[in-house]
Amino acid sequence: MTGLIASIVEAYGELRVNKNRIMLALIGVGFSVFALTAVLGAGSLFKATFEQMTEAQSGRAGVIQVAVHRADGTNDTAQVIDEFETLQVTHWTRSSETSTRVQMSTGVRALPVQAVDPAYADMYRVKLLEGRWFTAADEDRLAPALVVNQSMYEEIGSPPLGNGVPVSLHGPEGTTETARAVIIGVVKDVPGIFGPPQGMEAMVLFETASGLPGAEGAPEVQQISAWVPPEDSFAVADHLAAALDPGPDGDVSIQNTMDWAGEADIIDYLSYAIAGIAGLVLILGAMGLVNISLVSMRYRIREIGIRRSYGATGARIFVGVMMESVVATVIAGAIGVTLAVALLRLPIIIEQFEKAGLVEAPPFPMSAVLVGMGAATLVGILAGALPAIVATRIKVIDAIRS
Repeated sequence: MTGLIASIVEAYGELRVNKNRIMLALIGVGFSVFALTAVLGAGSLFKATFEQMTEAQSGRAGVIQVAVHRADGTNDTAQVIDEFETLQVTHWTRSSETSTRVQMSTGVRALPVQAVDPAYADMYRVKLLEGRWFTAADEDRLAPALVVNQSMYEEIGSPPLGNGVPVSLHGPEGTTETARAVIIGVVKDVPGIFGPPQGMEAMVLFETASGLPGAEGAPEVQQISAWVPPEDSFAVADHLAAALDPGPDGDVSIQNTMDWAGEADIIDYLSYAIAGIAGLVLILGAMGLVNISLVSMRYRIREIGIRRSYGATGARIFVGVMMESVVATVIAGAIGVTLAVALLRLPIIIEQFEKAGLVEAPPFPMSAVLVGMGAATLVGILAGALPAIVATRIKVIDAIRS
């Protein structure tokens, strides 16, 4: 251990003496490690963005969407809920689209409303910017509780949340039906596929949706979803398909999010392809470092001969010369990795991913850091091995005479 530490210290000293010769090569190595680490880290962010955007639209891994369509056009949810209770499913939600009209400072405007159950937030990765999500206690409110998106909240004047100033809801044009509602939470806007967010939206508890102006009784359930452990999702889906009875001429529709769970792998392949290009640049930097090390070795022949005459073994010379390249590339790699991590943690970068659908930024992947540092170390070993072999083959007498 002492010998290794001594070799590292000695290598660092030689680097300080010959820093001008190897600086350009190390810049190339450091940049290549930066590119390699940044690409792998960005790939992780892209994959998380894709997965979380998919989860916000279709549900987390293990969410099963079920619909029982009868011949008369109705959607039988009672039978589905009974099966959920039989399977002891604790997280399930109904979903339905309805609408009302809301009083704005510029007049009354139409407002799309989605009726859901409390478990919806966990199942579809809803991120609250302010306030809170629905609870079972909100079913008993006289003024329905609303969770609105950021666009509506800002358009309506950002009133106090909770039991603050209520908003006025109106029925269809030509009617005098009105009601009060209270905004309890604000969620981020859902990004458009090819453009800006999709305008004002609101969510309400399914049990209170019938109290909205313009609603005629309870809204019709368009789909009902359950969240089960991903490893059990296929078995649960098969059970539901066999247990649910759609009646004559009816049909059962079951969608399992695990069916397309591997679609995000294409992002991994793209990251690996770009990382391969960065690896080629890294190899070019290593070749430059080898050339500089070989040239430097010509100026150190006498020094190595003197060290051998004082008893330095071939192995000690080999390790010392190779460690010079290893220490240099590890330092360059550490700088490159640090810059890559700092770049991908910048708020402006995270904000761009959030606009694309990222809900929760994942930690920087440790695998990318290890690959970057491992690549830098490997380049140092490969770049230092050839000069080290040349150094061990130098004859002592010829080296002293040179």
